[in-house]
Amino acid sequence: MKPTSANPNNETLYKQAEAQEARQWQENVKKAQGAAERLFPEEKWKLVEDRIYLSLRRPIGEKSNYKDELRDAQILRDGGSAIYLTPEPRNEIGKKYDAIVNGLMMEFKNIHGSSVRTLRDHFLTSRGQAPNVFINLENSPLTRHQVMSTLYGAINCEDYGKKNKFEEGSIILKTQGQTNLLYLNIDDLKAPMEALINEG
Repeated sequence: MKPTSANPNNETLYKQAEAQEARQWQENVKKAQGAAERLFPEEKWKLVEDRIYLSLRRPIGEKSNYKDELRDAQILRDGGSAIYLTPEPRNEIGKKYDAIVNGLMMEFKNIHGSSVRTLRDHFLTSRGQAPNVFINLENSPLTRHQVMSTLYGAINCEDYGKKNKFEEGSIILKTQGQTNLLYLNIDDLKAPMEALINEG
């Protein structure tokens, strides 16, 4: 929001922040487009909203997850990202990741209830699909503390080693009632070996 103060310093800071935001958006668009062209060189894309592109080979009917995934893309876009919703061709075996976000392969997970077990299972599944995951909990009553505890437990459990296919990765969280997204690095949630030994 533009400051109402007549102070020229405030006006200058506002313009600098606006310019920085515009540069970041442009950079994110370039990263997303470059990755989309590299990972899907023959793909045809359709612009569905500002900075949100859709593969023409992605189902968008009532039986698809398109409504939730478009909402996920809108949240990320409003946070400054550029998104390509990737193809889901029926004739190719295996689950594909949902999107390219600022050049990164990303899986989307939507949690609508209050089950920490569902959150845990969805997160573990995502670790076999893409190195990065966006978890949308805007329709879940789970608190940020419950979410963080569940993710910490999932990353440090035995099942994680069986499901995980990536050395690195990140988690983006949208929780109910919170305006800002929370960005986490997978490595930051890994317990030190001494802590795991003491728990055992």
